[in-house]
Amino acid sequence: MNKSIYSLVLSDDVVDAVDALARTEGMSRSAMINRILAERVAYTTPEMRLRDILQSLARSMNGEFMLAEPPTGSTLSARTSLKYRYKPTVKYSVEIYSENGKRAGELRVSFRTQNAQLIADLMGFFRCWAALEQKYIADKLSNDIVYTISDGRFERTLNMPRDRITDDDLGTAVAEYMAMFDGAMKAYFAELPDAETAALTVGEYYRTEISKQSVIV
Repeated sequence: MNKSIYSLVLSDDVVDAVDALARTEGMSRSAMINRILAERVAYTTPEMRLRDILQSLARSMNGEFMLAEPPTGSTLSARTSLKYRYKPTVKYSVEIYSENGKRAGELRVSFRTQNAQLIADLMGFFRCWAALEQKYIADKLSNDIVYTISDGRFERTLNMPRDRITDDDLGTAVAEYMAMFDGAMKAYFAELPDAETAALTVGEYYRTEISKQSVIV
């Protein structure tokens, strides 16, 4: 959305009230005035769209997730734990793109660990998950899935559905995807050290859960 500089004559008291509200929201004066005017004329700005999607995402996350902090800007961070020896923390970060396009955003999953066995097991699950997605949903998406898989890290693009959906439904769809990913990872680790059985278990879990998804991202 293009932005320009405008000169406005405003009451000092109004500006003081706007500044106070902007501080509570962590916004600049200009951004707050832009939001107030947009809401008044019923215009949805990219920033408002991001807020609506992230709020829907936060509301829709299941009890396994704990918000690291309230959603800010275009990003939401959450965490869960994994039953694996010292119960490592799984960190999730979702970035939603402000522009409407074929990409809705990106999911990043990470672990802070130097445990070689845990890293190897994670890599096994990440590759298993990516293979299942390529087999069952790649042809149903509006764009190719782009993965970045490295030691203890998994990154994946989130795609806009082919059919138009509301911002609220998009937030819910991302939350459901995160829950499915997290559940599959826990099912995989529950079968270790038998990696073959773990892969078969995740395959069965994935086929069951993906059939329940009304929106695929």
